[in-house]
Amino acid sequence: MLGMALSQWRVRLRRSLALLSMIAVAVAGFTLLTGAAVTSRLDTVGTVAANYRPVYDLLVRPKDAVLPLERQRNLVQSGQLAGMRGGITVDQWREIQAMRGVSVAAPVSVVGYVMRTVPVTIDLSDAIDPTAERQVLRVQPTWVTDAGLSRIPDGPAYLYVTRNRLDVVPNSELTSGGGLPPPEEVDADGQRVKICPVTAAIGQDDWLSPTDLRARSSLTCIGGMGSTDREGKAMRPVVTLVWTVPFLMAAVDPDSEAALAGLDKSVTSGRYFTSAEKPTSHRLPGMPYPYSRLPILIADRPQVDGALDIDVRRLNPGATDLVRTGTDDQRLRAALASESGTPVKKASMPIDEPYRNMVDRMLHPGELGVEYDLATANTMWLHSFWTVGPANVEQAGNGMRAQAAPYDLKIWGQGADDGGSSRHVPMEFADTSVRDGVAVHRNMAHGYELKPGDVSMPDAALGAVGTFDPAKVSLGGALSAVPMDTYFNPGADGADEASRRALGGKRLAPNANVTGLLSQPPLLLTTMEAMPAIFDPGAYSTEPDYPEYQLNTGAPISVVRVRLAGDVGIDAISRERVRVIAEDIARRTGLQVDITLGSSPTAVTVGYPAGNYGRPDLAVAEPWVQKGVAAVLVNAADRKSVLLSILVLAVCALAVLNANTAAIRARRTELGILACLGWNRRQLAQLLFTEIAGIGLAAGVVGTVLAFVFALLFGLDTTWTHALLAIPAAVGLALLAGGWPAWRAARPDPGETVRPAVLGIAVRRRAPRRVATLALANLTRTPGRTLLGAMSLMIGVAALTILLAITFAFRGAVTGTLLGDAITLQARTVDYIAVAVTIVLGIVSVADVLYLNISERAAEFALFGAVGWTDAVLNRLVVIEAIGMGVIGGTLGAAAGLGAAAAFAGGVTPAVVWCAVAAMAFGVAVSAVSVVVPIAMLRRLPTAQLLAEG
Repeated sequence: MLGMALSQWRVRLRRSLALLSMIAVAVAGFTLLTGAAVTSRLDTVGTVAANYRPVYDLLVRPKDAVLPLERQRNLVQSGQLAGMRGGITVDQWREIQAMRGVSVAAPVSVVGYVMRTVPVTIDLSDAIDPTAERQVLRVQPTWVTDAGLSRIPDGPAYLYVTRNRLDVVPNSELTSGGGLPPPEEVDADGQRVKICPVTAAIGQDDWLSPTDLRARSSLTCIGGMGSTDREGKAMRPVVTLVWTVPFLMAAVDPDSEAALAGLDKSVTSGRYFTSAEKPTSHRLPGMPYPYSRLPILIADRPQVDGALDIDVRRLNPGATDLVRTGTDDQRLRAALASESGTPVKKASMPIDEPYRNMVDRMLHPGELGVEYDLATANTMWLHSFWTVGPANVEQAGNGMRAQAAPYDLKIWGQGADDGGSSRHVPMEFADTSVRDGVAVHRNMAHGYELKPGDVSMPDAALGAVGTFDPAKVSLGGALSAVPMDTYFNPGADGADEASRRALGGKRLAPNANVTGLLSQPPLLLTTMEAMPAIFDPGAYSTEPDYPEYQLNTGAPISVVRVRLAGDVGIDAISRERVRVIAEDIARRTGLQVDITLGSSPTAVTVGYPAGNYGRPDLAVAEPWVQKGVAAVLVNAADRKSVLLSILVLAVCALAVLNANTAAIRARRTELGILACLGWNRRQLAQLLFTEIAGIGLAAGVVGTVLAFVFALLFGLDTTWTHALLAIPAAVGLALLAGGWPAWRAARPDPGETVRPAVLGIAVRRRAPRRVATLALANLTRTPGRTLLGAMSLMIGVAALTILLAITFAFRGAVTGTLLGDAITLQARTVDYIAVAVTIVLGIVSVADVLYLNISERAAEFALFGAVGWTDAVLNRLVVIEAIGMGVIGGTLGAAAGLGAAAAFAGGVTPAVVWCAVAAMAFGVAVSAVSVVVPIAMLRRLPTAQLLAEG
């Protein structure tokens, strides 16, 4: 049986190879399409209708911003924003904003921490003993934070008070290079005593850590009647401390931020940014170059936990002798620190009033008399800023554990042993750190040549335009928190009984230690247009100079928060629309895109190591964000791609059915002779099915190789195991398409099959008068065969209509419902490949129909040639038949595609109609192309032989 099947393949080699090629191409396409048909779907998890939609729907971040915990548990730290150093370009942000379906794309570019300092004056009039001729007061400041658990002592401030007159050299009489002479106390007997000695010039070895108490203490001396300071003002019994707050600074787009979060509605004084507001250029006397004043909005309330406790003691009388005999300032302050005294005053000051004072100074720098305010650590100038990394946490049971991350504190500035020079650094920096990666970026004002007498100053300044209330910014519902909230950090509650007891029912909040566990939200906002001035590579130098610490000048944006147009609910169509846009952003930009729909706040237990100043080891329930609480992305089959792959097999099946029917009909006599020789139906069927299955098996092997080769060429994700599916698919397709003709052919009447065909009844037909009429008549001779060819083409045209409508009428994607499920149809490259394969198989099917028609009517064509019909007329006859099939298939396919698109999208638009017309025209055109092989066959007909046989 197998030998006879092999002989049939060899005798009918061209027909066998044609069938093998069609099946191989079809199953290869099917394998590739099903391999590439995996997409994603946004599914709901439970019913969370209320508070389902947060402030923004998508969060776009750099790929490297996803921390290990997020990969493991889908958790995002709320305070992660403070530790990000850009990674998104301005062009990528603009591309996201311009995408269809995006309403707002609001960027946040984290600049870093800017130190601002305000003087805090402590009046000691009520602490002075009016009976004492001389006395020394010690003011001990202590910073209280961490809900009162941490008490951080600062360097003491000493006040020497005498009833005698003090003589000081006024500033107007000081000479450059001469040093600062100490004041002289004039005793009652006229003797002069130098007091409050000044430290000599500072060498490189004298620099201290900025939190070293030796670098933070001070000594002030005041005299009695007639004493004036170096400015000529009467001396007062006060000491000046400083309160320093690190402001996290970030840049936003004014229009996007107003549309997304209502930032413009939260302004409490001054004004909001203008659209795309840029820095303005200014110049100061003595500066050889202009500087840029950056537009700044300041949070009108502090979002850091801090208070200052003051303890004033009157030291024992021996302390006055130390001041009058001391000749070295550093040793004198060290000696005073060991002196005991009597408490005379205590006071406590929360951060609120100093913070408001600081903001007021930033809003009105000109009212200070000079724009460069030395007393408040450069209230106006952006001379430097700092960046930090993310919190150093690792998995610990079901929670996390923060690990200490020590670093060199001198990165914040260097303190000198003359005291008071490093007080612009918060003392909280001396506490435990869990963040490293600290870097300083100093404004060096490069690019200008300074002349003798010129003053070198930073070329960027903070030009405050107003204040905003973070509480008035739209944050969304309490149950729909989003990762990396820009304006709010709620703090953290105790996670166990011991921690709650230690906190005393209070909540741990961010403080001035920016390397601690909790980070503050941005308190200074500027515009995206100001970023080039801040990130100017010619103006800033970075220490340490490692590449990972440098400013990301090429991609300064840290995150982009995206809100989609229209209503987005929990319904299936909304979820599908969100998914499609998210995947489109990721595909176009290569960035990390997270769907924040259905996100929810969740408490993560984080172990916070004990501090250096009293805070015990704590377990806090830090508010993180759980992605996918109400909605989650899952892998699913792209039903459109699966449907197209099935259509490829369907068209191929039609072509195989047509070819097998014709081939078996041509073998009727042969099969009849075998039946006369005693072959039964089972043997005949076995022969035919063996032939068909053999061709299918060979086609499957070829299809497997083709599938794998094309997968490598086009970068499709297909494995060998998946490619091997082509073999059973090919055998199944061959048996399914060729089984019915083979089964019918295996049941012949031997007498009928060997008897010559004689027309028993003459049928009167009207003789066609034109070539076109004859062509149409020929199509109706074998209506089944014509319908098979037209249907093959119809399927391809219908699929092409749908893809053209998606691409041009719906701009790449359309969302609707199919069988009750919400799906999105997208026109992908692999889908166009599927349609191309379908149309090619349709062309082959039409060509095969014409080929069979010519084969069966060869004598008729020979007669036409003998009576004078030219080759051109015969060719036109075949072309018209092909176009006729094309018109039938193209019209039916366009109508089917138009109906499917309309039913899915809910209506018909002119653009969809034009897509259907274009697909139909293409179908007719390719049908006409299919006549190439049949016409070549027509020219090779043996006319004389056919006439003689007739």
